[in-house]
Amino acid sequence: MHNRWKIVISLLMIVSLMSGCFGKKEVLEPLQPSKIKVIYQDEEAFYHDYGKYFHMKYPQIEVEVISETQVLQNLGKTIRAEDLDTEIKKLLENSGADVIKLGDAKTFKSFAEAGRLYELEEMIRQDDYDMKGFLPGLIDKIKSLGNGKLYGLAPYVDREVLYYNAALFKEHQIEPPKNNMTWQEMFDLSARFANIGSGDNKVYGFYEWHGDIGFTLYKIADSSGLKLLDPKGEKVLLNSDGWKKAIKQVTDAVRSKSVFLHPEGQIYTQELRDQVAMEIGSAYKTRELVLTKQDWNVVTAPVDPAMDSSSITFSPIYAIAADSANKRAAWEFVKFVNGPEMAQARSRTLEGKLLSRNGYMKDIKGRSTDAFYMPKIRQESSLYESLPFEFLRLFYKPLREELLAVVANEKSADEAAAALEVKAQELLLKVRESANKDKGK
Repeated sequence: MHNRWKIVISLLMIVSLMSGCFGKKEVLEPLQPSKIKVIYQDEEAFYHDYGKYFHMKYPQIEVEVISETQVLQNLGKTIRAEDLDTEIKKLLENSGADVIKLGDAKTFKSFAEAGRLYELEEMIRQDDYDMKGFLPGLIDKIKSLGNGKLYGLAPYVDREVLYYNAALFKEHQIEPPKNNMTWQEMFDLSARFANIGSGDNKVYGFYEWHGDIGFTLYKIADSSGLKLLDPKGEKVLLNSDGWKKAIKQVTDAVRSKSVFLHPEGQIYTQELRDQVAMEIGSAYKTRELVLTKQDWNVVTAPVDPAMDSSSITFSPIYAIAADSANKRAAWEFVKFVNGPEMAQARSRTLEGKLLSRNGYMKDIKGRSTDAFYMPKIRQESSLYESLPFEFLRLFYKPLREELLAVVANEKSADEAAAALEVKAQELLLKVRESANKDKGK
């Protein structure tokens, strides 16, 4: 009896091993000649960026490009941002595309939650696709938008950094900025330029190119992990110690001339650019600076010492439609766009974009990219991710007015925070009610 059980157990083990070797679950069928629809800017841009390379590797896959440009044509000359967002969403939902190009995390999250996207992880395992090459933390961040599941991949990332005019620091014998400075350290460094030059020859330490004090406040707040709304998006959280501290810091800096706000209506000329010591910008600014031949360099954006990570953005995100009839071919495209081959090809072009795969873009015209890649990726949502666009647009004016009142010593930071919370709460309710009415139409 004992030997009989040993034989049975041995047979079960053999069957199990055989099923592991020969019965591997195939999620997708082998690639066949097929046709896929891909959403992209337009056909010309698609073939310039990916199409010609993809066709060389996959001649058996025909690609039909669904043009995003048609959205602009449908809307005419005058386009409101919210109208553009609505129309693009309609295109994404109704195009019948196999590969969907999603332009921001918020849209990607809504499509994932609505069941419109196909989960990628089984296909990744089936094809043994290289996922270790992506920037550490990026895939976890994308998963966080899909309730723990991976519904898309992003070939590019972006992050704000601190650009500085190395020539100005050398000329005035001022120590240049360093990685991981605090906001106060950066403002103190900026203050050293406050009395240099005058009139058309004035030198500015830190320049806010948006021209709005609110943008600098948002940057400080986001680096500290502050949120404007509660997790449900129903209550404004402005009247708190963290926001009061950020408000005081930015208004003190503007008052002391440590922050120069770009004058409304003034053109950002080469002369002005040469007079600016530091400014915060995304990777796209590298393209502008290289073309100017300015002696520039870059360090990490100012940080909150209590935080060990910073926000990152990724756009576009490529995903497969859940109802696609050509998932294998669609996956080959998503895989190709996000793969090592395209990363290698793109590393040689100056497009103001950062590759999401490590090791391919170590410098930009001799300047290290460490400042972009060095900080850990914050897994929590950024300040902006949960904010309705219409709310941000309408809140711009009252936020600016209250902050400038503090700069003029007409209000304290505490008073401004309390007033802003009331105004923001009223505005949030108004925006929510308007959005609900539009849904009911």
